Amino acid sequence: MREHIFLPKPLFPRHVCFPDFIGGYSDYPDHSVNREFRTTDLNLDRSYNLHIVIEGKGYLLTEGKRYELTKGQGFLFGPGLRQRYYSDAENPWSIRWVHFFGERLEELLDGKGVGEPWLFALTELEPFVDLTDRLLALGRTYRVEDEYGMASTLYELLTRLQTLSDRLNVPIDPAADKIRAVANYVRTHSAESFSIEQAAALAGYSAHYFSRKFGRTFGKSFPDFVLESRLIQAKRLLVSTPLSVKEIALETGFSQASYFISCFKRSEGMTPAEFRSFHKLGTDAGYRL
Repeated sequence: MREHIFLPKPLFPRHVCFPDFIGGYSDYPDHSVNREFRTTDLNLDRSYNLHIVIEGKGYLLTEGKRYELTKGQGFLFGPGLRQRYYSDAENPWSIRWVHFFGERLEELLDGKGVGEPWLFALTELEPFVDLTDRLLALGRTYRVEDEYGMASTLYELLTRLQTLSDRLNVPIDPAADKIRAVANYVRTHSAESFSIEQAAALAGYSAHYFSRKFGRTFGKSFPDFVLESRLIQAKRLLVSTPLSVKEIALETGFSQASYFISCFKRSEGMTPAEFRSFHKLGTDAGYRL
């Protein structure tokens, strides 16, 4: 088995998670992957990469260490990480994978895969086989109306992964856990005014150290992360409330509506009003499916 299924962009814009690329290998001892940091291959600079071993064994290399992965184990790479893994030649692994994207996934996944790969062992394999098989079945005959089943199946897989797995690898950088905790706090309080010094104090680090570690963990500066968080909240308010653009700007931490509009257009390629109109039409169309 060597299967690759690429999926179209979803019509509904606000799925928590959605697959970009799914597939699997069986009886393929030559399977080997070596992708560099921040690679754009298969959109992995923006997507997560989840692999689950169904049978056989293979190996993952990270920070000079090699981990053996067997039945019921797997790994998760966050966006932009260097990726090196391969099948055992004598007992090649049977694997299923999902490359996926979404908004605020670092919160859904509790920071797993961000900054370093997360290796795990499943306490129950069968539910994951069923879910990945369901994703593949939907992908093989994909129709527009399958979009919601695809999104909900992936969501179930990821939430089960949170509760039915144990970590295999010791964190390479324990400081990353504190950085991610601060990031999660900022995400939920992004309308507040946050200086780099205040955020660093929450983590217990100096501003210089925090800034450097934050950039390495998330691939973006702290100010860019705060701005992204505010824009994510603004998009939610634009499509789910009748608040004016000025009110949304103030609600999400922007001191001036003009600056909010400028940042929004630079990020989304359209004004907040255009975004609201576009996604209102998209939502209405979605209900007609």
